Amino acid sequence: MAHNNQEIELKLPLTREQFDKVSKKLQKIAKFVKFCHQIDDYFTPTYKSFLLAKYPYEWLSIRKRNGKVVLNYKHWYPENAKYTTHCDEYDTEVGDVEQLEKILAALSFRNLVTFEKKRSVFLYQNSLEIALDEVKELGFFIEVETMKDFGSVEEARREIIKFTKTLDLLGTRTVPGGYAAALMRQKGLVK
Repeated sequence: MAHNNQEIELKLPLTREQFDKVSKKLQKIAKFVKFCHQIDDYFTPTYKSFLLAKYPYEWLSIRKRNGKVVLNYKHWYPENAKYTTHCDEYDTEVGDVEQLEKILAALSFRNLVTFEKKRSVFLYQNSLEIALDEVKELGFFIEVETMKDFGSVEEARREIIKFTKTLDLLGTRTVPGGYAAALMRQKGLVK
């Protein structure tokens, strides 16, 4: 969830053992918010494919969340960089997913990939949202995202990294392009 239409997050791959260990620790230090099952369909326009960049930095998705449907657009920065720091994010709830898919098809958008994940969400000190994700075909991940303004992207990232270190996680580089790009790399759609 973006704060003021800007998302600042760190998404790290985990082993099953790390996933279980972090889950236990989060249950002690953070507030459990919810469990959800999510399905995301990613699209690109055929006339200006998002995949033309070496490192795609734009995504359009239809997100299905517990009976709700959301149209989501993200633009990552820095553009065309393997590792990004933040993105502009805009989304809106949609009433009829079938009509939305027809609109996208009429505008020459095509579906690239669909991925599914099981997500457990925690809140830490009302400032960080932590999601533990089990993503079908990709594995286990943690996503730590800011829920408030830390003053700058750099300061927000410092807070996120400081928090992940308390979980004994030392990675600082997010999954390039997120789950969609990881799945597309796996399927040979992007490098």
